[in-house]
Amino acid sequence: MRNDVSYWQKLRVQWQAERFTRARVHEILSVSNDPEDRVSKVADMFLVVLIVLNVIAVMIESVPAIGDPWAMEFFIFEGVSVLIFLAEYMLRIWSCVENERWGEMGPVWGRIRYALSPIALTDLIAIIPFFIILSGTNFFDLRFLRILRLRRAFKLTRYSPDMSIVLGVLRDELRLLLALGFVLILLVVMGSSFIFVLEGAETGPFSSIPGAMAWALRHLTTLGNTDYLPSGEAGKTFGMVLGIVGVVVIAMISGIFASGFTNARNKRHASLRRFVKIQLVLNDGELNASAMDAIALQRKTLGFSEPDALEIINEALEEQAGLDLAALRALAKRDDRMLLED
Repeated sequence: MRNDVSYWQKLRVQWQAERFTRARVHEILSVSNDPEDRVSKVADMFLVVLIVLNVIAVMIESVPAIGDPWAMEFFIFEGVSVLIFLAEYMLRIWSCVENERWGEMGPVWGRIRYALSPIALTDLIAIIPFFIILSGTNFFDLRFLRILRLRRAFKLTRYSPDMSIVLGVLRDELRLLLALGFVLILLVVMGSSFIFVLEGAETGPFSSIPGAMAWALRHLTTLGNTDYLPSGEAGKTFGMVLGIVGVVVIAMISGIFASGFTNARNKRHASLRRFVKIQLVLNDGELNASAMDAIALQRKTLGFSEPDALEIINEALEEQAGLDLAALRALAKRDDRMLLED
């Protein structure tokens, strides 16, 4: 409970000290590099929760038993939400020139280019439907476009190191995953072609190669398809072989992710260990209170628990005990450069 009170007290102090300049507004609405920036974190959390609530409201409102009697309440909630999103959109347009990419284009052209960017257009598309409906031009329901704003939920990954690892693995292994995806497409085409030859019929899923693709895909993804089974022995045997190939493909994809997660975990471990050694050098081989505070902040940034961090600190101290100070300085200098590169 003490931590919660401390958190909200620090948030109130930050809020009272805020000077909402254009640069600060841009930092709050984009990416703050300071993990202790509670104002930016709360702003992001508020916007994402509001987006999720809007999407839930759209789904619930589609139920006649709920949507009809609560139509006015849903409309008011939507109106308030749109006003908040509109204010956010205008603030983003105003502060976007603080970004070097848009700022170097000039205050006018930079804002125009940002407004035409996919991110800004997504925000605008999510706002416009409400005003179209408000004008009475309700020729079809455009509120589902609000779901597009859910992509902003990915901003919260910067507050979750573990989620950042997931997205990082996807980014790092993207080329290999695309290659496996291409192989999977080839296997689907080949599998559907073979089953068409083996089980060709005038009607049914095996009457054409495109029709057999759904069957081949389900077998390759090990889901199987009990609705459409080959009738001949050759077709049944080929189906089993295709299922085994699918297991191999899924195992390869799982192996890629497992390897990626292991490498990411090892990199985080090495990063914290290097940071501890740097603190040892800066404090003449000792970890004083300020050094431990810095290590604690780095631990939170990397997403380590206190026991894991303590183990890493002990490893660094044990290694230091076997080195003289000159060797430790040389090692930390090298690792400092590697840390900056990371």
